[in-house]
Amino acid sequence: MDKIAVELPFGEKIFQSKQGQSISSDTEFFLDTVLSEIQRQIPKLEVLELGSGNGIISIMLSHYRPNWEITGLEIQSHLVQLASENSKLAKVKVNFVQGDLREKKFAPANFDLIISNPPYYPKNKGKISPSEERAISRTEILCTMQDIIKSIKYYLKNDGKAFVIYPISRLDEILINTKKVDLNIHRKIISNKIKKQEKVIVELVHKKKD
Repeated sequence: MDKIAVELPFGEKIFQSKQGQSISSDTEFFLDTVLSEIQRQIPKLEVLELGSGNGIISIMLSHYRPNWEITGLEIQSHLVQLASENSKLAKVKVNFVQGDLREKKFAPANFDLIISNPPYYPKNKGKISPSEERAISRTEILCTMQDIIKSIKYYLKNDGKAFVIYPISRLDEILINTKKVDLNIHRKIISNKIKKQEKVIVELVHKKKD
Protein backbone atom coordinates (compact mmCIF):
# COMPACT_ATOMS: atom_id res chain seq x y z
CA MET A 1 0.00 0.00 0.00
CA ASP A 2 1.38 3.40 -1.03
CA LYS A 3 1.22 5.86 1.86
CA ILE A 4 1.42 9.61 2.39
CA ALA A 5 2.71 11.15 5.61
CA VAL A 6 0.42 13.49 7.56
CA GLU A 7 1.81 15.85 10.20
CA LEU A 8 -0.41 16.14 13.27
CA PRO A 9 -0.70 19.47 15.14
CA PHE A 10 0.86 18.00 18.28
CA GLY A 11 4.10 17.05 16.55
CA GLU A 12 3.54 13.40 15.64
CA LYS A 13 3.20 11.90 12.16
CA ILE A 14 0.77 9.32 10.80
CA PHE A 15 0.06 7.98 7.31
CA GLN A 16 -2.88 7.86 4.96
CA SER A 17 -3.33 5.57 2.00
CA LYS A 18 -2.45 7.18 -1.32
CA GLN A 19 -5.36 5.37 -2.98
CA GLY A 20 -7.88 6.32 -0.29
CA GLN A 21 -9.92 9.30 0.80
CA SER A 22 -7.69 12.25 1.67
CA ILE A 23 -7.81 13.97 5.03
CA SER A 24 -9.68 17.24 4.48
CA SER A 25 -10.94 20.38 6.19
CA ASP A 26 -14.10 18.41 6.99
CA THR A 27 -11.98 16.27 9.33
CA GLU A 28 -10.84 19.39 11.20
CA PHE A 29 -14.38 20.80 11.34
CA PHE A 30 -15.73 17.51 12.69
CA LEU A 31 -12.97 17.06 15.26
CA ASP A 32 -13.20 20.65 16.53
CA THR A 33 -16.97 20.33 16.88
CA VAL A 34 -16.83 17.12 18.92
CA LEU A 35 -14.10 18.53 21.19
CA SER A 36 -16.05 21.74 21.79
CA GLU A 37 -19.37 20.01 22.41
CA ILE A 38 -17.99 17.36 24.80
CA GLN A 39 -16.05 19.27 27.43
CA ARG A 40 -12.73 18.16 28.88
CA GLN A 41 -14.27 17.93 32.36
CA ILE A 42 -16.47 15.01 31.28
CA PRO A 43 -15.22 11.84 32.99
CA LYS A 44 -14.14 8.72 31.15
CA LEU A 45 -16.34 7.97 28.15
CA GLU A 46 -16.82 4.87 26.02
CA VAL A 47 -16.53 6.13 22.44
CA LEU A 48 -17.24 4.38 19.11
CA GLU A 49 -16.23 5.68 15.69
CA LEU A 50 -18.19 4.12 12.83
CA GLY A 51 -16.01 3.89 9.72
CA SER A 52 -12.68 4.90 11.25
CA GLY A 53 -10.58 4.72 8.05
CA ASN A 54 -6.92 5.48 8.73
CA GLY A 55 -7.84 6.40 12.29
CA ILE A 56 -7.11 10.13 12.28
CA ILE A 57 -10.28 11.28 14.07
CA SER A 58 -10.08 8.67 16.84
CA ILE A 59 -6.34 9.25 17.19
CA MET A 60 -6.75 13.01 17.51
CA LEU A 61 -9.58 12.60 20.02
CA SER A 62 -7.47 10.19 22.06
CA HIS A 63 -4.62 12.71 22.18
CA TYR A 64 -6.83 15.56 23.38
CA ARG A 65 -9.07 13.39 25.60
CA PRO A 66 -6.75 10.62 26.89
CA ASN A 67 -9.31 9.52 29.50
CA TRP A 68 -11.73 8.39 26.77
CA GLU A 69 -11.87 4.70 25.83
CA ILE A 70 -12.10 4.85 22.04
CA THR A 71 -12.93 2.05 19.59
CA GLY A 72 -12.79 2.49 15.81
CA LEU A 73 -14.87 0.15 13.64
CA GLU A 74 -13.78 -0.17 10.00
CA ILE A 75 -14.79 -2.66 7.31
CA GLN A 76 -11.60 -2.47 5.21
CA SER A 77 -9.01 -4.68 6.90
CA HIS A 78 -5.95 -2.92 5.46
CA LEU A 79 -7.20 0.37 6.93
CA VAL A 80 -7.65 -1.26 10.33
CA GLN A 81 -4.01 -2.32 10.18
CA LEU A 82 -2.94 1.17 9.05
CA ALA A 83 -4.98 2.83 11.82
CA SER A 84 -3.46 0.54 14.44
CA GLU A 85 0.03 1.42 13.20
CA ASN A 86 -0.90 5.10 13.18
CA SER A 87 -2.08 5.00 16.79
CA LYS A 88 1.33 3.67 17.83
CA LEU A 89 3.09 6.38 15.81
CA ALA A 90 0.91 9.04 17.46
CA LYS A 91 1.52 7.53 20.91
CA VAL A 92 -2.14 7.09 21.77
CA LYS A 93 -4.28 4.09 22.66
CA VAL A 94 -7.21 3.36 20.37
CA ASN A 95 -8.76 -0.05 19.74
CA PHE A 96 -9.31 -0.45 15.99
CA VAL A 97 -11.58 -3.35 15.01
CA GLN A 98 -12.37 -4.84 11.61
CA GLY A 99 -16.07 -5.35 11.03
CA ASP A 100 -19.25 -4.42 9.18
CA LEU A 101 -21.29 -1.81 11.04
CA ARG A 102 -24.45 -3.42 9.67
CA GLU A 103 -23.70 -6.41 11.88
CA LYS A 104 -23.98 -6.31 15.67
CA LYS A 105 -20.29 -6.32 16.55
CA PHE A 106 -20.70 -4.99 20.11
CA ALA A 107 -23.31 -5.13 22.86
CA PRO A 108 -26.32 -2.81 22.52
CA ALA A 109 -26.42 0.53 24.37
CA ASN A 110 -22.68 0.20 25.03
CA PHE A 111 -21.29 3.64 24.12
CA ASP A 112 -21.60 7.12 25.64
CA LEU A 113 -20.48 8.82 22.44
CA ILE A 114 -20.67 7.69 18.81
CA ILE A 115 -19.02 9.61 15.97
CA SER A 116 -18.99 9.06 12.22
CA ASN A 117 -17.67 10.76 9.10
CA PRO A 118 -19.42 8.33 6.74
CA PRO A 119 -19.64 8.06 2.95
CA TYR A 120 -21.26 11.27 1.73
CA TYR A 121 -22.83 10.20 -1.55
CA PRO A 122 -25.59 7.72 -2.50
CA LYS A 123 -24.47 4.94 -4.83
CA ASN A 124 -26.79 6.03 -7.64
CA LYS A 125 -25.61 9.66 -7.68
CA GLY A 126 -22.38 10.97 -9.15
CA LYS A 127 -19.27 9.28 -10.46
CA ILE A 128 -17.78 6.44 -8.42
CA SER A 129 -14.00 6.51 -7.97
CA PRO A 130 -12.04 3.78 -9.80
CA SER A 131 -10.09 3.28 -6.54
CA GLU A 132 -12.05 0.71 -4.51
CA GLU A 133 -10.82 2.13 -1.22
CA ARG A 134 -11.77 5.70 -2.11
CA ALA A 135 -15.10 4.59 -3.57
CA ILE A 136 -16.03 2.76 -0.33
CA SER A 137 -15.02 5.79 1.73
CA ARG A 138 -16.92 8.34 -0.39
CA THR A 139 -19.92 6.44 -1.77
CA GLU A 140 -22.59 4.34 -0.05
CA ILE A 141 -21.39 1.03 -1.49
CA LEU A 142 -21.10 -0.97 1.75
CA CYS A 143 -23.28 1.13 4.05
CA THR A 144 -26.00 3.75 3.66
CA MET A 145 -27.11 6.65 5.81
CA GLN A 146 -29.87 4.41 7.13
CA ASP A 147 -27.27 1.80 8.17
CA ILE A 148 -25.26 4.46 10.03
CA ILE A 149 -28.28 5.79 11.91
CA LYS A 150 -29.56 2.31 12.76
CA SER A 151 -26.13 1.47 14.20
CA ILE A 152 -26.18 4.63 16.30
CA LYS A 153 -29.60 3.74 17.63
CA TYR A 154 -28.42 0.23 18.57
CA TYR A 155 -25.06 1.11 20.17
CA LEU A 156 -25.84 4.41 21.90
CA LYS A 157 -26.54 4.50 25.62
CA ASN A 158 -29.87 6.02 26.66
CA ASP A 159 -28.19 9.23 27.82
CA GLY A 160 -25.50 9.20 25.12
CA LYS A 161 -24.77 11.50 22.18
CA ALA A 162 -23.77 10.91 18.57
CA PHE A 163 -22.23 13.25 15.99
CA VAL A 164 -22.44 12.60 12.23
CA ILE A 165 -21.33 14.82 9.32
CA TYR A 166 -22.96 14.96 5.88
CA PRO A 167 -23.34 17.43 3.00
CA ILE A 168 -26.05 19.87 4.03
CA SER A 169 -27.96 18.88 0.89
CA ARG A 170 -28.81 15.58 2.64
CA LEU A 171 -30.29 17.16 5.77
CA ASP A 172 -33.86 16.18 4.82
CA GLU A 173 -32.73 12.55 4.49
CA ILE A 174 -31.14 12.73 7.94
CA LEU A 175 -34.43 13.96 9.39
CA ILE A 176 -36.35 11.12 7.73
CA ASN A 177 -33.91 8.40 8.83
CA THR A 178 -33.64 9.58 12.43
CA LYS A 179 -37.42 9.60 12.77
CA LYS A 180 -37.58 6.01 11.52
CA VAL A 181 -35.51 4.80 14.50
CA ASP A 182 -36.80 7.28 17.14
CA LEU A 183 -33.66 9.39 17.41
CA ASN A 184 -33.81 13.15 17.86
CA ILE A 185 -31.62 15.78 16.24
CA HIS A 186 -30.56 17.80 19.27
CA ARG A 187 -28.37 20.27 17.37
CA LYS A 188 -27.26 21.13 13.84
CA ILE A 189 -23.81 22.70 13.33
CA ILE A 190 -23.18 24.04 9.84
CA SER A 191 -19.77 24.68 8.34
CA ASN A 192 -18.91 28.08 6.90
CA LYS A 193 -17.80 26.89 3.48
CA ILE A 194 -19.28 28.04 0.20
CA LYS A 195 -22.80 26.74 -0.19
CA LYS A 196 -22.23 23.90 -2.67
CA GLN A 197 -19.59 22.38 -0.35
CA GLU A 198 -21.36 23.14 2.93
CA LYS A 199 -21.48 20.35 5.51
CA VAL A 200 -23.69 19.86 8.53
CA ILE A 201 -22.89 18.01 11.74
CA VAL A 202 -25.94 16.69 13.54
CA GLU A 203 -25.96 15.78 17.21
CA LEU A 204 -28.25 12.82 17.75
CA VAL A 205 -29.82 11.64 21.02
CA HIS A 206 -32.44 9.09 22.01
CA LYS A 207 -35.99 10.36 22.22
CA LYS A 208 -37.05 10.87 25.82
CA LYS A 209 -39.82 8.55 26.92
CA ASP A 210 -43.00 10.18 28.17
